[in-house]
Amino acid sequence: MTVPENWNFPLHAERILSLAKEEQERYWREMIFDLQRMYAQLADGINGDIRSYASESPKTWTPTLNTSASETFTYDHQVGWIWRQGNFVELWFDVKWSAASGTTGTLYLELPYEVATTAQKPFVGVVQPSSVTYTGGADLVINAITDTRKGEFWYTGTGVASANQLAVSSGQLAGHLRYIGKTND
Repeated sequence: MTVPENWNFPLHAERILSLAKEEQERYWREMIFDLQRMYAQLADGINGDIRSYASESPKTWTPTLNTSASETFTYDHQVGWIWRQGNFVELWFDVKWSAASGTTGTLYLELPYEVATTAQKPFVGVVQPSSVTYTGGADLVINAITDTRKGEFWYTGTGVASANQLAVSSGQLAGHLRYIGKTND
């Protein structure tokens, strides 16, 4: 949940003074209820919300791989945690797969929240790959792609232009990504 951008207080002094005692009491009870609800929304936005692969619904998030060619994966495990505080999204993932329906598309992680509109790719996370053959380069990173729910895997290295990693038939990717999500997503 994000922190509310504005609140309207139903305070009308002239109306309060003209109300009968019972109506004034009802008015103040409603005001207190509204204030308590607003405080709860504010606290949720500031304190954040945690989701994990092991939580009860609706707070679950299971990290899922996908590709530009919409291939399917056979998973050995999918472990993930998310912490959202306001618009800040922080996630940790560990995904291991033993088969993929094909290896033609570029590989990405489906993100739980849409990425804020940005220029270029400022949200880059770390990846610990295991048994993954790189399309190029000597390392992998994850990039949160603007206006999408995609965390694309990119290869990188010294003297190598970074580019999208293609899907591979099996492997394991563990990592961390922090990005700014969109309001009210």
